[in-house]
Order: sequence, then C-alpha cells, then structure tokens
Amino acid sequence: MAKKGLDIKTIQPVLRDVTKRNGWSLCVGAGTSVPALADWYTLVELLIKNNCSKNEIIDIDVYRKMDFSPEAMIQAVQNHMHLSDKEFIGLLSDEIYRPIRTALTAQEWDTFVKIHETEHLSCITKENWATYSGIIDRMFATTSANLMAKVVIDAVHEGVGPRSILSFNVEAVFLTLLNFYYMQTGNSNRVLFDRIANSIHVQKHDRIPYFHCHGVIPINGYSARKGHLASDKLVLTEDNYLELANNSFSWQATSFIDNCMNRRVVFCGVSLTDANMRRWLSWIHANKMAEFKENGLDCKDATEHFWIRKKPNTIQEKIWLEESVAHLGVRLVWIDEWNQTGKVLKRNLFYFCAENHKLH
Repeated sequence: MAKKGLDIKTIQPVLRDVTKRNGWSLCVGAGTSVPALADWYTLVELLIKNNCSKNEIIDIDVYRKMDFSPEAMIQAVQNHMHLSDKEFIGLLSDEIYRPIRTALTAQEWDTFVKIHETEHLSCITKENWATYSGIIDRMFATTSANLMAKVVIDAVHEGVGPRSILSFNVEAVFLTLLNFYYMQTGNSNRVLFDRIANSIHVQKHDRIPYFHCHGVIPINGYSARKGHLASDKLVLTEDNYLELANNSFSWQATSFIDNCMNRRVVFCGVSLTDANMRRWLSWIHANKMAEFKENGLDCKDATEHFWIRKKPNTIQEKIWLEESVAHLGVRLVWIDEWNQTGKVLKRNLFYFCAENHKLH
C-alpha cells in the first residue's frame, strides 16, 4: 500500500536535513505556466482551429477520448499539414507564445523576449526589469511558476535552495521569474542559474544548473546564442518522444536519472503519466529497493520524491493516484487549488531550515 498523501497541514519537515546531504531538486512541467500559456491539449486545439479548414476541425474533447497522447496529437497536426520539422517548429512557436505576445505592447514584447532569451543578465537594464515587473502582474501573477519562484529565491538566501532545477517546459518562463526575483533581492545582474540545454554546456560550479530537458522552442525572429542551440532536444511531437524513448543514454535521461538518484525531487506541473519519466523513476526506485534487500534492510515503502498535485474530487481517486506512483518512489502532496503551490513548497522549505532561521 502506498504512503498516504500529505497536504498543506501535514507537509511540515519532509525535506528536513536534506541540504546537509545531497540536497533537493525541483522538477517543473507545462502546468506551472498555466493560465498564461496553454496546456498541451489546449495547444492541440489551437493548432487545429487556427491552421485547418472548418470541415477538418475536431472537437478537442472528442479527440481526447481517442486516448492519444498530446505528442501524438501534435504529430498528427504536423502530418496533416505536411510541414517539415523546421516549418512546424515555427508554427508551434507562434501558437505557444501568442497569448503573451497579443497581451503585450510592442515594447513590452521586446522586453519579454530579451529577458526570456538572454544568457547574460548584464544586458538587462533596470528599465527592462521594471517593464517585466508589470508583465508579471498582468500575465504570470497567478501561475505556479510565479508563486514558486518567490519561494525558491527566499530559500536560496537562507542556504536551502535547490541544487538543480529540471524543466520539462519548452519555454523559459519559470527561469525568467527566478532571475527577476533574484535581481529584486539586490543581486544586481549576477547570474545564479546556469541555463543548460545540451551536453556541451560547461556548468559553472557556483551556479544552480537549470536543465531544459525538453529543449526550448525558439521565439520566431530571434536567434539563440551559439553553443546553446538544442533543436534536437525538443520533445513536442511523437517522433521526438519515441526517439527519446529508444535511447537509454540520451542527455535528457542521464540528467534526469542523475538528479533523481542523488537527490529528493519535488515535482510540480507534471502529470507523471509520461512513459519516459515513469520508466526512469521506476529504474531508480527498483535499484534502491534491491540495494535495501541486498544489505538486509527491511524497507517496503521507501519514497524519495514528492509530487504536488491538485486534490481530486473523491477519496477513491486519491487512493488510486497514490498507488499509481508508489512504485516510482513518489509521494503525493495534495493542494486544494493551484494557487497553493508556493505555500506548500514554502512549508516544505521553511520547516527544514536551521532552527535559528525563520522565514515569514
């Protein structure tokens, strides 16, 4: 039987003392950018609605009942439109960033792109940051990404920040928010997060690595810096996904496995239905349980990782969701609404700080 899920009242010291050992990591998915950006199924709906003729449009709820994954649906759109990978990436870029671009003025959009794409914060001016502050208020205030970014930066200043961040988003909104709040605490333009999109990037020892595990979709009209291109790392279509599934030693797999094997990981904005992610977690947990047994240790329900998820409507759903990830070494942390993500992460962190530290 799986361990009973925690909630905002019972979470307390589940990560206590981990900073004295290998620390903890944060793993974020597309759900952290909602509602500012579309979730995967909404993206599929928009791709079909905006790029297919009326007699070809299918209701997204009908399509979902066919039980195809979002990657398969996105692949179907590319197949239907007969687009090359490069052409389709351009189309995806338009659809993914459209909600932000249409809500901003031309000057605000240019500022957003500058901050989103930069590798060196020294090129970001005080005026840029001031403009971005207004963009946050209008676009990102209620997102999990924004709520967690504040908490992560507080934790960094208390010496209990994450050792790494794993992103399965194809945009860098969470990273830009982290940089904003770090700058707001008086750190000028010092780079704290090392943006890593491929295996040739040399990590800096004094920075927190931020792994773009599914690549970053380029914003049309802007070029990524040399050495940081990762078009082959994008995992959006089923072709991309299956290619990753067939390679046990991909950069994404090794990065994810290394972090999950050596640290406790807090998941947020991911569904944990991704077969690749489940496969990697299963390997790690099975190996750990085998080593317990080999060393004569009786451990039947070890959990290393925590998944922040909105509470379902029934007790039965809660029970079966908990059971569905128990063999992956994952324990649920239930929230009532997505606006509690920052609060529950804050409780996780604030309670395991040193006794002489209190965060408010």
